[in-house]
Amino acid sequence: MRFQSVVVVNVDGSLVQHPLTCLGSFDREEEGWRRNNDWVWRRDGEEDEEIIWMMCEEEKKKGNSFLVNLEERTGGGIFTCHSLDRTLLKKTTVLVKHLDEQKRILEGSTRTGYMKCSTRNYQGEFHCSWKFTPTRVGTVMFVKVARGLSDTENISCSVDASGQQWTCSSSSGQSDIMCSVNSSGLGVSCVDRQYCPYAEETDRITLTIYMRTNYLLEEYSQRFYLSEIVKPDNVYIKEVNSSTIEWSYPVSWNRPISYFPLSFQVKEIEGRKCKNGCTCDSPYTEVHTTESSQWSVKAKVTVCVRAQDALCDSPWSDWTEHRSVPHSLVYCIQENLSSGTPSCSM
Repeated sequence: MRFQSVVVVNVDGSLVQHPLTCLGSFDREEEGWRRNNDWVWRRDGEEDEEIIWMMCEEEKKKGNSFLVNLEERTGGGIFTCHSLDRTLLKKTTVLVKHLDEQKRILEGSTRTGYMKCSTRNYQGEFHCSWKFTPTRVGTVMFVKVARGLSDTENISCSVDASGQQWTCSSSSGQSDIMCSVNSSGLGVSCVDRQYCPYAEETDRITLTIYMRTNYLLEEYSQRFYLSEIVKPDNVYIKEVNSSTIEWSYPVSWNRPISYFPLSFQVKEIEGRKCKNGCTCDSPYTEVHTTESSQWSVKAKVTVCVRAQDALCDSPWSDWTEHRSVPHSLVYCIQENLSSGTPSCSM
């Protein structure tokens, strides 16, 4: 076989006819087909009867050219051309890229987006995930990622032998991002190798995923600064004494904390009047915002703490729950452990 190729054709709903050639392209001025560096002379309009086009092992026509009819979401497939002795000369996969926002392979919408992206710190790493609709499942065909809109037009992307790890670099050298498709096929993990956590982001990252299902191709894009998607890991809470707790910054968060400060929300839930834990929102809860990392706890009150970048309106971390144990109960449990007597009743 000489070579194989993939052709993507944009279809807007009307009939689109896309020409394929087997051994080269026809030059009307020269009246011939170019095969590599040689000319095979033909009269204008004459086809090469020594070439056979096939699809799904069915012969379609003879000649060097073949016109593929594409409409809506149909017409794509694998087209092969052969010599008369059935030797394979070329294999072309034709994919239909349909611009229909109502029938998408991923859950979401143009308003809410189709991908959710996040990072847990300012180290240049980020993760984007998606969900397939119940009726259709696809695979990642191509990944394109860059910083800055101007760079997206001059980006060169390559993939490794596994077909899962993509590297995209700009001709200017200002953008160099590597992405790996997760084994589940439901996300990509990326790292911006030019990123500096101490410098202000001047350009957004543009991530584009091309998703294939059968012979259909769909394009999904997301644009963001890391500061817009940063979501800290959970804080760690410990007791200072019977009436005070304190929490520490997540281990994964950037240091020094004076340069990367966090704000905290503290939710107090009275007694056991909420069954949903920290996600509870009712008249029995109070929410406070603080820069401090200590809090005075009240008896029979559950305390929940979460963190957010103090300098950006980015997502909050998940809640960390702390439920105070009455001092008398702690003392009783300790006594029981040492004496072997039955457990306490309060």
